[in-house]
Formats: sequence, structure tokens, C-alpha cells
Amino acid sequence: SECVKHKPLGVGGDTLMMELNGMVQKMINESSWWERRGVDCSILMAAFVSLPTAFLQLGSSQPLWFSLGVMLGVAHAVITVKGTHLASHRALSESQVWGKFWTTFFIEVCSSFSAEAGVHGHIKMHHAHTNVIGLGDSSIWKVSLLLRIIYLFIAPLALPVITPLVAFAHLKGRALVLVIRTVLMVGLGLYSQLWLHINVSGFRSMHSALFCMLACRAMFSVPYIHVNIFQVRMPSLQNKTR
Repeated sequence: SECVKHKPLGVGGDTLMMELNGMVQKMINESSWWERRGVDCSILMAAFVSLPTAFLQLGSSQPLWFSLGVMLGVAHAVITVKGTHLASHRALSESQVWGKFWTTFFIEVCSSFSAEAGVHGHIKMHHAHTNVIGLGDSSIWKVSLLLRIIYLFIAPLALPVITPLVAFAHLKGRALVLVIRTVLMVGLGLYSQLWLHINVSGFRSMHSALFCMLACRAMFSVPYIHVNIFQVRMPSLQNKTR
């Protein structure tokens, strides 16, 4: 993958970001608790509640019941995408302590990524590039050597494997305590799901459990990548057509 050099926002970019933050804060202040947190927390809760049923159905010998195990992939996508997004914005709690806890839980334990790198990449880079036009391409998916079909529809299936590797690469030069925490939290998340596949779903071999784990985590990786590409490419394309 290619390394992207992000330019600093500059005076104009900083001003635009401040205006954007002001508008967002105004909307937050005018919203009810249900609008700010209730809806999203309910969706996350539903995803977590569906996990026991999903793991149990994956152990069924009946094709129909086994197919309901697809809920695990849906729940994983909701938890990792929505949960991580909300946690990176500290939108799950007004408490700084709980905000940091949820950030670590959703980004590192559930999504196998570095919390610090994830928050910085999303808030400082992604929003700066998608909401402040003219700062370049902030797409997280850049593998230009691949053929288009492979790039769009096959390679994204490797995201569950690539994500923790990229997370560990981001730990270079970080404080030892942060490195140890991230490695332990990512390891905890991966081991927990593998343990549940073996002990709850009833997979008898490590290979089948790992394959199911990969399939569940990769289920929505293709549309996720497509949305990411659309978000970062469309603003610049719209600017060119004006």
C-alpha cells in the first residue's frame, strides 16, 4: 500500500475546520439526548444482544439455522463501524474517562486497530479532507498495483488480516505502555472471538474456526471500502465539474 503524505491544514483550512466544528456543536446543543446518543446506543445494544444467538446458530447442523449465523457478520460490522466512529468522536459519553474507555474498547478490542492512530486518522485527516475541500485524498485503501476488479472486490476481503498489521506498524516510536496496551487489547479481541467460535459455536478444528472468524469480519469489508472511496473522491470530483 502507498503511504500518503498529508499536508497541514494551513490558516484557511484551520478556519474552515473551526467553522465546521462550530456548526456541529450548534446542532449538538439543539438536539435531544435521544437524538445525540439514544438512537445510536440502541443500535449498538441490538448488535451486542444478537451476538449469543449468532454464535449458537453457527454451531447448528441445520442449514437454515446455520445461515442465521450471518447475524454475527452484521453485528460485527455495526459494532466496529458505528461503534468505532462514535467512540472516535467521544459521542458515547460526556465523561472523559468513559470516553477513553469506549475508544479503546471499540477501536482496539473490537476493531483490532490502534485507538490513537484511529482517532487521529479519522478526526484530523479523514474529516479534514472530506469536509474541507482541496486537501487531497484521505482514502484508507490505496493499493494501486492491483487490477481494478481485485482492488475493489477481492483485496478488501483481506482487511481483517491487514488491519492489526497496520495497527502494529503505527506503534513504532510510541510509548512502551501504549504499545503494550494496544497489543494486549487487540490480542484480547481476536482471542475472545476465536474462543467463542470453538467453545460456543462448537467448531472442532482451529482452521474452521479461524476461517469463520475471517468470513464474519470480512463480510462487509467490500461495501465499507467502497463507501470510503466514495466519501473521499466525490468532493474533489464535484469541485472539478463546477
